[in-house]
Amino acid sequence: MFKIKRPAIIGLLVVLLVFTGYLNHQLTQQAQRKSSKDYQNHELIELAKNEKYQEDVETGMTELNIDPAEEVDIIDSTKTEENDALETMYTEASKNIKNYFVEYRLSRDKLRASLVDRLDIIVNNKNTSEDVRKEAQMEIMKLGNNSEKELQIEGLIKGKGFDDAIVFLTDKDIKIVVSSAELTEQDMVKILDIVKSETDYDNNNIKIMKKQ
Repeated sequence: MFKIKRPAIIGLLVVLLVFTGYLNHQLTQQAQRKSSKDYQNHELIELAKNEKYQEDVETGMTELNIDPAEEVDIIDSTKTEENDALETMYTEASKNIKNYFVEYRLSRDKLRASLVDRLDIIVNNKNTSEDVRKEAQMEIMKLGNNSEKELQIEGLIKGKGFDDAIVFLTDKDIKIVVSSAELTEQDMVKILDIVKSETDYDNNNIKIMKKQ
């Protein structure tokens, strides 16, 4: 009977071990190369997207800001658009809309973000006059301050025991919708005190509505 000597068995195992290690190394290198290639392709795609986005922004700035008078019209239109949209959001509270506070808070924030983007185009356009740029920057700051003030007042109102509240703040007035079946005189006084402590609006420019 043919017998394999012990040293030969050990030698064979060593060869198999070395071959297995080499094969594993080659497979690992191949996987790494594929992964690296995929990553590079992903980076190239993202870079192309960013370059396209930047090109679109620059094109948009050129198209929107050829005439300085047109830039002023854009700034003025943002104010009108915001006031009209917020007025609509406030009056919609009288309708039976499910998840009113969630939907219109998102709509309000989306509106503000859109207006800021539009003003940013004017600010970043190299052809914009310095006066118009400053006006656009001030309008951006005002939008940001309004958003911050709205959230602050909403938090204070909810702190008084109301389930929810949404605030719409414009240049001419402030509108508040609170989640409540009824608004007593005491409730109105609480809300008015909060608004007057946080803003300069007088009572005639503070509008409060309940929403069940």
